[in-house]
Amino acid sequence: MARFLITDPSGANQIFEITGTTVNVGRVDANDLVLNHPSVSRHHARVTVLPGDTTLINDLGSLNGIYINGQLVREHSLSDQDRLMIGMYELRYEVGKSEAVHVETGAPEPSEVGDLTSRESLTSALRVHVKPGALPESIQDRVRLLEKENKLLKLLLGVGKTLSSVLTPDEIMHRVMELVFQMENVERGFVMLRDDRRGFRPAVILYKDEKLKREARGLALSKTVIDRVTTERLPLLIHDVSADERFSASESLRMSGIRSAMCAPLIYKDRVFGLFYVDCLTKPYAFSKEELSIFSVVAAEAAISFDSAKAHEDLAQRVVERKALERYLSSAIVERVLANPDQIHLGGENQVASILFTDIRSFTPMSENMQPQQVVELLNEYFTAMTDLIFEHGGTLDKYLGDGIMAIFGAPLARPDDADRAVKTAMEMQRALVRLNEAWAARGQAPIRVGMGVNTGPVTAGNIGSTKRMDYTVIGDAVNVASRLCSNAAGGQILISEMTHTALRGPLPATKLNPIKVKGKEAPVEVFDICWGD
Repeated sequence: MARFLITDPSGANQIFEITGTTVNVGRVDANDLVLNHPSVSRHHARVTVLPGDTTLINDLGSLNGIYINGQLVREHSLSDQDRLMIGMYELRYEVGKSEAVHVETGAPEPSEVGDLTSRESLTSALRVHVKPGALPESIQDRVRLLEKENKLLKLLLGVGKTLSSVLTPDEIMHRVMELVFQMENVERGFVMLRDDRRGFRPAVILYKDEKLKREARGLALSKTVIDRVTTERLPLLIHDVSADERFSASESLRMSGIRSAMCAPLIYKDRVFGLFYVDCLTKPYAFSKEELSIFSVVAAEAAISFDSAKAHEDLAQRVVERKALERYLSSAIVERVLANPDQIHLGGENQVASILFTDIRSFTPMSENMQPQQVVELLNEYFTAMTDLIFEHGGTLDKYLGDGIMAIFGAPLARPDDADRAVKTAMEMQRALVRLNEAWAARGQAPIRVGMGVNTGPVTAGNIGSTKRMDYTVIGDAVNVASRLCSNAAGGQILISEMTHTALRGPLPATKLNPIKVKGKEAPVEVFDICWGD
């Protein structure tokens, strides 16, 4: 005797014994086998048992057709273990079975799918329940159900082990999607992450094999599916794209070549930041409700792990950024930059700044009479004292130039008193140098004298260099003039330009000198000498 093992759209199973020579199949009660669902036509198919145990099935002009083993047919001679799809019902044709029992899976109703976001609820839903008083229909069927349940639970275990490892956000998504391919019929998988400027972008794309990769490379993920999942914030199962009324208006989806698909949102702290998506391009009804439940739990766990890994990655990046900024900015400015990154532009930016140059006079001949270690120790002690003063006044350490220093006041963070800060820093440097010379003299070391120059004007500030190494600096005529003023300053002297003197907001002791001729400027430059002594 032959029969159909039927799985309805909710996941419940039943058995229909073929006892006559003709079985009419359809949605209305007049049929012998009633499949009450909108995906089934009123009079969908007819099964005819012919002499010699041949069983034919014919399509009666149904809307959604009959699929047998994934192929659309009009007429077909059934063989043992053939799998049929009639609407959203799956039927397995069996020959020679005699037990008539009813087996249910605990698959969730469609409205409950979105609630299956924990391992506990999902494990319960996957258990196979046999009605009281009934015996297993066959050892073979029971084994199949247990094997499927075991395979899905092993997938969950694998995901748990993967997520317990220390991984980057990219590694999490790639490895989890690889594990999802353990599900039957998965041929293509995407992880889509939300980009605030460009919408959803693919972060991971995997294919079952190279042949499919070549054939399906041009197939895109449907915007209709993305919009539906992100709006409803629930996992989505598409049994058959061509027959699913929810997407009848989506011409692009129906023409895409996709037959079956599952999509689940990546949600953390009430925000949809991505999607998990898999599909099958070769047959409809490739995925079950149980598999959708597993898929949604995997997505939920991956979302939590991804967000945690992203937070750690962002924190590590902030540490790197802080260390980089602390190389040339004071701690106070670093805090302001990190707290308000939108106010800072590290690309090419035109702004007004005050530039301070310092240079030790006659250092080269002096260092020739010193041991290399002594030279390094002296410079380190000198640079430390000078750099601390730059940071105290809110300046930016641009670079060390041999025995010289270049500092910026007004970039990357501009303030109205940048010129005052630059000049006051130079004055404090000269005073600190007096104290350093006294300490060095006590150790039998010769004193040093430093000339300084300050100029104010428009500069271009930003990260400049090669693709392998870039440094933040400023360039422009104002920088060149500051360097020339430093070159003209005697040891112990601070020269500032007229631009800097005009920009000063408070009174500082300055004496106007005769204009000086500097390299690169046709007209002489007006200069002032700053009196820095106490």
